[in-house]
Amino acid sequence: MWNNKISTNNMLRAAFLFGFASFSAWVPVFTLWLEDQEMKGSQIGFIAAIPWAVMLILQPLWGILADKYGKAFCLRIALVGSALGFLLFHIFSNNHITIIILTFLVSIFYTPVLSLLDSIALDNAEKSGGVSYSEMRFWGAPGFALGAMITGWLIPEWGAEIAFYTTAFFLLMVLLSICRYPIVNSLQKNMDIEFKGLNRVMTNKLLMGFLFVVIIVSVGQSAISYYLPIYMRQIGATSDTTGIALAIQALSELPFYFIAAWLIKRINSGTVVFIAIFATALRLFFYSVNYNPQIVMFIETMNGITWTLLWIASVEFVNEMVPPQWRTTGQSLLWAAYYGAGAILGNIIIGRMYESLEIHYIYSILSLSILIIAITALPLFIFQKTKLKKSRS
Repeated sequence: MWNNKISTNNMLRAAFLFGFASFSAWVPVFTLWLEDQEMKGSQIGFIAAIPWAVMLILQPLWGILADKYGKAFCLRIALVGSALGFLLFHIFSNNHITIIILTFLVSIFYTPVLSLLDSIALDNAEKSGGVSYSEMRFWGAPGFALGAMITGWLIPEWGAEIAFYTTAFFLLMVLLSICRYPIVNSLQKNMDIEFKGLNRVMTNKLLMGFLFVVIIVSVGQSAISYYLPIYMRQIGATSDTTGIALAIQALSELPFYFIAAWLIKRINSGTVVFIAIFATALRLFFYSVNYNPQIVMFIETMNGITWTLLWIASVEFVNEMVPPQWRTTGQSLLWAAYYGAGAILGNIIIGRMYESLEIHYIYSILSLSILIIAITALPLFIFQKTKLKKSRS
């Protein structure tokens, strides 16, 4: 039963559900827990940046190891290591030094979990020829809501440290979900993987140019991901209104996982990325000229275009640009670019801008910057379309 296509698809659906539940269970709550430890703002910012810095540095290494020794094998190691780390985190975090050390150690194992799931789902979609990657990735959205809601319900009774235990629980559920998934799949068995082949990935100018574009777009989207509550407060929104806006933002993603699959089949992934980048510039512009909290509800419905389309198409773009045996490395580079370099630079740059500029001006500057990068990168996406046509002819 476990070996047929339907059961494998269900395994991965469950893994995405619990994997993204683990993400939302601790990432939004981590700064709150750090504040409870009586840390200053600069200390909170430094420690909260550690997971993203670790992702930037170690994510590509995890990808190389997964391509060489097996994606499911490395995923199991990452799940066990990170679950154990979260279970022990609160117990041994007695002072600021141990918190820094434990954050670093947990991040080493946690950062590759979702990118490895992405890569495994891509392999499964290619092997089965049925359920697409985006249809699998769809289950991450309700999973994100599940983790946030359960942890939020438990915090009033148990405190913010409950996030470490709910995260560990969800990680163990991911491990249970994939326990019957083969250590090495049929695609990897037929590949001769040598480390010298990595040079083809790292010297791929098209791929490197694309990752640079992703970093710049991530900087712009950081203003949405991390500064929207500040923007909402400045335009007079209540906490309830802000919560509704964030809920609309999450719900708007759901249909676009299927729309993304449909679009990518009819136009190339690079064109879909371009559409998402252009929509991001437009979304930032709408923030910059709006002072009505109710209008934000409509702006948030764009999240499916600006985020879901961007991510699904970016995953497919990278998958097409690298040799099959190095696809996990390619996905790791994408995660390092968006969640590592982009998130770090975004928080630093926007934080510094916010010290001297009103938030509306920041959104307008970022809107113009993203529009410029979209127009500048258009030849890159056209070249990718031409390259794919040649490779398929």
